[in-house]
Amino acid sequence: MRLRQSSRAFFCAAAAILTVLPARSQRLVQPADCVTVRYLNQEFYHSTIQLSPHGDMVSYEVKAPDIETDTNVILLYTAHINNRRADGPQLLLRGTRISGVKWLRDGRHLMALIKEGDHVVLIELDALTGRRQVLMRANADISEFAVDRDAKTIVFATDDPLSGTPPAPDADQMSSGYRIAFHQNISTSWQEPTRSLFITRLGKSKRWGRPRQIVITSPFSDRLIKSFPHVRTSYLKLGLSPDGKQVLFTYTINDQLPEEWRKSKAARKIFDPGIPTSIMVLYNLTTGKTTMPLRTYLPISAPLWSADSRSFMSVAMSPVGSEWERVELIKLGELAHLFWVEPATGKIELVSSHVANTAEQPLYWGLEGDLMVHEKADTIGIFARQSGGWSEKSSVSIPLARFFRFAQLASDGQVVVGDYQDTTTPPELFLYRPGGKRVNIFAKLNPQLDGVRMAAAENMTWQTSGGITISGTLLKPPDFIPGTRYPLVIQENADHGQFLCDSGITHYPSFAPQPIADSGILYLMRNYAEGDADYGPASYPKGYPGGVGEAAFHMDIWDSAIDALDARELIDRKNMGIIGFSRSGWYTEFILAHSKNRFKAATVADNVQYNLSEYWMDGEGSIPGFDAMYGGPPYGQSLRNWMQYSISFNLDRIHTPLLMEVMGYKRSGGNPETIPALAQYDEVFTGLNRLDSPVELYFYPNEGHQPEGPRARLASLQRNLDWYRFWLQGFERDDPRDKNQYERWQRFKDIQSDKLSN
Repeated sequence: MRLRQSSRAFFCAAAAILTVLPARSQRLVQPADCVTVRYLNQEFYHSTIQLSPHGDMVSYEVKAPDIETDTNVILLYTAHINNRRADGPQLLLRGTRISGVKWLRDGRHLMALIKEGDHVVLIELDALTGRRQVLMRANADISEFAVDRDAKTIVFATDDPLSGTPPAPDADQMSSGYRIAFHQNISTSWQEPTRSLFITRLGKSKRWGRPRQIVITSPFSDRLIKSFPHVRTSYLKLGLSPDGKQVLFTYTINDQLPEEWRKSKAARKIFDPGIPTSIMVLYNLTTGKTTMPLRTYLPISAPLWSADSRSFMSVAMSPVGSEWERVELIKLGELAHLFWVEPATGKIELVSSHVANTAEQPLYWGLEGDLMVHEKADTIGIFARQSGGWSEKSSVSIPLARFFRFAQLASDGQVVVGDYQDTTTPPELFLYRPGGKRVNIFAKLNPQLDGVRMAAAENMTWQTSGGITISGTLLKPPDFIPGTRYPLVIQENADHGQFLCDSGITHYPSFAPQPIADSGILYLMRNYAEGDADYGPASYPKGYPGGVGEAAFHMDIWDSAIDALDARELIDRKNMGIIGFSRSGWYTEFILAHSKNRFKAATVADNVQYNLSEYWMDGEGSIPGFDAMYGGPPYGQSLRNWMQYSISFNLDRIHTPLLMEVMGYKRSGGNPETIPALAQYDEVFTGLNRLDSPVELYFYPNEGHQPEGPRARLASLQRNLDWYRFWLQGFERDDPRDKNQYERWQRFKDIQSDKLSN
């Protein structure tokens, strides 16, 4: 008995000592930890951090996933700012849909979109009492809005209903047959969404007038437009002038482009691959006149008006036919710049040739003209217009290491508020006064991760066979032992420097860096290049037709990385996996068929494949891009290019067990009903099954390209963790949700072993 008591005392004492050593006492990362990470809500074209006009309060939106209810709850917080610090945050509002938060001029009230009942409505919110009132309802969701300086004019957009599937043929057509138009898509899941615009004004009785629909005249024709197409999950990027007289917005065009645009070599880089062409128009709310003050084929950021409503700023590709456009052809790394535009005079001036995030507005534009621009990861440039041009007067560096390039920031010219995160630091909010030496962290968004052990991150560089230096991040297991050769998983998509438990706020499916690294596997990611366009055609190897060199370049990146890690004796070269998503899924399939390296496991998720079935089924929008990829169609002389490089003709070269994940797009407004059949008869899935090669396919009907549902995200993370641990470590998790998965996978392994031995 004494021995047991002594032993118990010893172990209690040991446990007490170990609690002082966090690296030993912390538990390992689990997929559920990654799914519950809280990030700032992301609205793409403006920061969800907003400073009040008086600079004494800050608001911010946090997205909090809830696995139990399978929802993402949006939490709206406010915090008071004193001389040096921000006080603790206060929860002001919560809901499943909150967006577009804007402070009003009085510094006490805010406007926001929130879902109430069946629709998203526009509300006014008291930041001190939490009292709210509905300002505007519509027959559909209000998707975005803009308000003037005095809160007397509102322009808002509503989502138009999708037209759905084509009408069913009538009896005569059924008996006699009917014509099918060329390029008619068989599925509406990729249908281009549209929005309608409305204006309303506050009357003398303090009541909002009946909304009037905005109808414009196309800048390229006399066609009237009242329903505006936009890229799915995007915005019209409304910008209402402070005086409430003019509104800027962006939409995807369907008109015939002017000859000057069609001949532009820079524009062809957008048109030829089939990227939707957008324009920004200026609509005068008084005269009804429509103009296009910035003639660019790709406006990117939402416009920011000057206080006097005479000019605006926007990040965009250069105006067609301008000298800046010619420079873009030479300097491919900088494809978007910050421009100043004065519509009344037609003047356009370049403010900055580089911004950290092309979707981001300038942080601040003061009454005296001073401009603050987030230029590089940790650097804010201070600009002024003098002698008819803009120049940088000074710059401010935020004193935080490894600053996230795409961090959300806000400023009133006196303070900078933003989110800080890096590879192993979960998001937290800081306040910084330019010129100071320290920042004040005033909100930790993820205290639940304080007890979780993260895999260490190592920055590394290597060179491709073409001599291009690539930087990357290597995650090492927490108990990494030098001199040991570990299994390796490669993540094909580049990392931007954000917190990585899964893939960060982007929620790319399949990527599970921390859980995989914590399980004893090295995890390698390439870092996103500093230039806006990452690595362009100038980097691609020669000798490939069309655009195939792009995939060959990425194969070279990873072949070279494997050589570098092998030379350092870090990896077991016979025990590697690779994961690709979206476009990088195409790279992954190309690598599996053509690389000198053999992989033991792979994943491709919701990816383009550039194969024959996509060419025939995806419709008019895809064909030009596919022809450009292989130097022509899959007929005639260019057929040989398809046969050599398309996955359609190279499936017999894939011997790697492949996990495939396909999204159904129901949450994002698509029509998923026809997708299961398309997924089931996916060319790669069908071909590998016919070849008796190991392949699994999972379908997520409710999820968009980047899954938002917490349960779907958890399932994808756990499934990929199980997949790589099984193939690279021979590990089988106790009690998986799919009771038969290891039985199937073991059968795959037996079949593969038999094929390799024969």
